Amino acid sequence: MSEPRHILILDDSPDDAELSIRALRRAGIDLTFQRVETPETMRKALAEGTWDLVIADYSMPRFTGLAALKMLRESGLDLPFILVSGTVGEDVAVEAMKRGADDYVLKSNLARLPLAVERELRDADVRVERNRAEARYRSLVDRVPVGLFSLSPKGAILEANPALIEMLGFSDADTLKQAKIRDLWLRPEEHDRAVAIIASDGIVQNFEIEIRRPEGSVTWCEETARAVYDPAGKISQYEGVLVDVTSRKLAEAETNLARDRVRDLALETARLRSEFLANMSHEIRTPLVGIIGTGELLSRSTLTAEQRRLTEIIRSSGELLLTVVNDILDFSKLAAGRVVLEKLDFDLVDMTENLIDTFAVAARAKGIELALQVDVNLPPGLKGDPGRLSQVLNNLVANAIKFTEHGDVIVRAKRVKDTVDDVIVRFEVVDTGIGIPYEMQARLFQPFVQAEASTNRRFGGTGLGLVIAAKLVEQMGGEIGFESESGQGSNFHFTARIEKGTEIVRPWMAPTAVSCFNGIRAIVITDSAATREVISGYLSSWGSENVAVASGAEALEMLKLEPAGNAKRIAALIDEQTPDTGALRLARAIKDQCGPKHGKVIMFCAETGGRSASDAVDAWITKPLRPSNLFSCLLELFGDGDCARPETVAAAPRNPGPKEQPQWRKAVRVLLVDDNLVNRTIGAKQLCALDYAVEVADSARQGLAIVAQGSCDLVLMDCEMPEMDGYEAVSEIRRREGSTRHTVVIALTAHATADDRARCLDAGMDDYLSKPVKLQALAEMLDTWVRGEHEHIAVS
Repeated sequence: MSEPRHILILDDSPDDAELSIRALRRAGIDLTFQRVETPETMRKALAEGTWDLVIADYSMPRFTGLAALKMLRESGLDLPFILVSGTVGEDVAVEAMKRGADDYVLKSNLARLPLAVERELRDADVRVERNRAEARYRSLVDRVPVGLFSLSPKGAILEANPALIEMLGFSDADTLKQAKIRDLWLRPEEHDRAVAIIASDGIVQNFEIEIRRPEGSVTWCEETARAVYDPAGKISQYEGVLVDVTSRKLAEAETNLARDRVRDLALETARLRSEFLANMSHEIRTPLVGIIGTGELLSRSTLTAEQRRLTEIIRSSGELLLTVVNDILDFSKLAAGRVVLEKLDFDLVDMTENLIDTFAVAARAKGIELALQVDVNLPPGLKGDPGRLSQVLNNLVANAIKFTEHGDVIVRAKRVKDTVDDVIVRFEVVDTGIGIPYEMQARLFQPFVQAEASTNRRFGGTGLGLVIAAKLVEQMGGEIGFESESGQGSNFHFTARIEKGTEIVRPWMAPTAVSCFNGIRAIVITDSAATREVISGYLSSWGSENVAVASGAEALEMLKLEPAGNAKRIAALIDEQTPDTGALRLARAIKDQCGPKHGKVIMFCAETGGRSASDAVDAWITKPLRPSNLFSCLLELFGDGDCARPETVAAAPRNPGPKEQPQWRKAVRVLLVDDNLVNRTIGAKQLCALDYAVEVADSARQGLAIVAQGSCDLVLMDCEMPEMDGYEAVSEIRRREGSTRHTVVIALTAHATADDRARCLDAGMDDYLSKPVKLQALAEMLDTWVRGEHEHIAVS
């Protein structure tokens, strides 16, 4: 009667472990088991017990199945390992097998578990028996070598035992002795190398060689030989042992071939998956052109309040769907290892300022204070991928705003370590939102997972954002993490190693300008703790004495305590939403107390449209506050002499309101080539809305005819069209033009990968726009090419 099998189960859920055991026993497997759930208990169990097999849960709060697998392999125990997971995903299985797991079973399909266990136990028995046989074989070889030989210094065979004669394929010893050993080696140069090793070290061990037998077959052998010296210290002969390892080499070749097949299959599977998702993205993006484009155009027209509300629903729903598509596509590319980070020169301060500007409206709509606290002393020139860096920050800030009902969201960026070639920057996104329950934190960076099911229904999302962010951070040479408590908010943080690049001049940070702030005493008045912290930090870094208070009453009391004759001028920075007193009333009171020359008032407000004319306010700044705008504003109010040089002052804050279209656009003739009626209609209306002269073509051949007439300055070319596609069309345009006039052709495609962009440029396109195209992106693209390539038509 066979002994019961001893199984070690790693699972934090006793119920899940019991289900696995029941499934095995129902299949007739006689077993005993022990359940552990922490690294310490597993390590103790491995040290104290004798186990036949390990079954581990993939995800646990304090431990993971992959970590358990690593612990098992590092322990040196040759035990079968089966990973059990509730996560449905091919990437999990592939990762597990790459790490050395013997099998992977879904909790939803525990019926497979007994089959997997029986197979792995059977294979383990075979492996154990094979190891025992090899041990007996090697012991026998150690005592009685399989093939014994002695050679003269010139390589003639002096002695050989029967086993060696048979191994080398000769009929008797005399026939073998007529041959020279070097002539038997398939590669004689390998023989010379073995002789050189013996001459140097006195011995050669386990030297693998191929022997050509007399009938033409090749045998793999393993040679161990040493030199025997005469009394004079010269080599008198060589003696050693030869072992036939042909079977082992064939097995290794089969193993390598099988591993290559598995690798090729995994790569092909990843390629097919990426191709499918790219095609799916194309099919979804095509109708989104009509949805988002129509919503954007309608929002620019005269509408009733209800119509505008419905239009905004169309537009925002389309953009939400586009975000989902982009997340899935990014996840696919990252899983396949197809994301390559760019290396571009950029300014981190400017990048983070632009980032918070994009979230200003969303934060304002929820009544959340959004603040940026960036180390203005970061190197002014960095080289990296600002797009992917912004993508990670965008995801974290969007989540923070989404899951915060009231309070603050602070974005921080500070230098951690500075070397000659690069800098390590730590980014933090801190919110006062709903937080993350402890029991859900271990699952947070798993794909398609959110903190809880109700969160997904309430807030939406694919659950891919943090997974994508984590993979991108890893590629940037950093680490991502978080601290959170349910109901107490969260702090998501990550580091990135960024190369130092070409220095970018920050005119608003000229050293002479900074020195002007030594004569300023600033008072920051706002009830937002985040805003007080951020503004006070900037002022301190610029050398300005400052204090931050939560109310106007506190500010007025502090001004009363100012010593008479204080030479420092007062800068009062007032939040328009100051709760205890009206902001303008407070500004007048400060002006009355300090005097109009000695004191200046800066008001920061949520919207540019909320500014009101008042002699009590010297300057307005829009929230979220940019450090460059604050610096420039202080310099304009308090700078004098060299401090107030025009080149030290930053540009004025962006005006988010609609702008008048440049008159020269009306002279630019744009040809839109697209076979899809909706795309042509939306595209033509977008171009008209931007004041460009528009002509449309419904096929590539019609577009070629219009280009041949010379009646267009710039072409927007769809890539996917019947009969002749955009790639063929642009090739024909370039062939016809030769080295003469170059017509600017911009690709329009619903494919959105870097490979698609490269294909467009390789085909002869000048630039690339991914559908659906937004008005702002279209305007920026066309304006860039018109200014750069068509200065002769860019006139009023």
